[in-house]
Amino acid sequence: MAVSALPRAAFLVLGACALPTCKRAEPPPPLAARAPDSAAPEAPGAESGEPPAPEPAAASEVEKLGLAPLAPGEEFSALEVEGFARAVVSLPTGATTPRPVAVALHGNFDRPEWQCEVWRGVFGARGFIVCPRGIARRDVPKSADRWEYASGKAVEQEILASLAALSRRFGAHVAEGPVVFIGFSLGAIYGSPLVQKQPERFPRVVLIEGGQKAWTRFTAAKFAKGGGLRLFIGCGQAGCLDQAKRLGPALEKAGLPTRSGGSRTAGHTYDGPIAQALSSELEWLLEGDPRWQP
Repeated sequence: MAVSALPRAAFLVLGACALPTCKRAEPPPPLAARAPDSAAPEAPGAESGEPPAPEPAAASEVEKLGLAPLAPGEEFSALEVEGFARAVVSLPTGATTPRPVAVALHGNFDRPEWQCEVWRGVFGARGFIVCPRGIARRDVPKSADRWEYASGKAVEQEILASLAALSRRFGAHVAEGPVVFIGFSLGAIYGSPLVQKQPERFPRVVLIEGGQKAWTRFTAAKFAKGGGLRLFIGCGQAGCLDQAKRLGPALEKAGLPTRSGGSRTAGHTYDGPIAQALSSELEWLLEGDPRWQP
């Protein structure tokens, strides 16, 4: 899916949009609901006369033999997350080797389906993109299907639970190692302190229309010292873009490679020119991590 063909998200010009009038223009149809995976059949017993199922292959054997192609023809899937609402995952369709992971947090009055659709248009099928759902907005009808996050602590817990659920479900297809973090608006605001606290887990960060206030020379230096590698700031408004251009050199001097891009007129959004800007910087963002090679 070409980025230029992606539907546009139109939001009010706020750091984290919170009003019912704030909505995405021309929303794509929601992803088809997928039932949870059915339970695996029980292994045949001694009475059946069949030999017992073989033990799972060790990691070295998996590398030699290769994995069965992952979900041929399936781009998105629902993911059951213990203790939280169902997440959405963009799948590395057809993958026969372990693939890396990105986590994408939506904004206020947003949907995880939209995040996964947009970022798949940028990352393609290189890896998994996990889009946590958060909690339902309580000030609109349930039929509106709009979501937010309760707190920074709740976001951290949901991300960890989502990553655990991904590994349980897809097993050896999920590569070990660091995770790319993407946050829009409220997701960027809650995500910045999280990645600063865990730079070794989230060394490559994308912040869109939010979260910039958490970054100073001090926090950037600490993030880089702990393993942080890249920061991309995406903007759809002039104020955000100007702030990012002022902030970038300071963070660079602190040891954190930082780039920014987007549009001065697109509005409080993450697709269209903002997704295109990230696409043009994607190889820089992922540089040094061979797991993300197409």
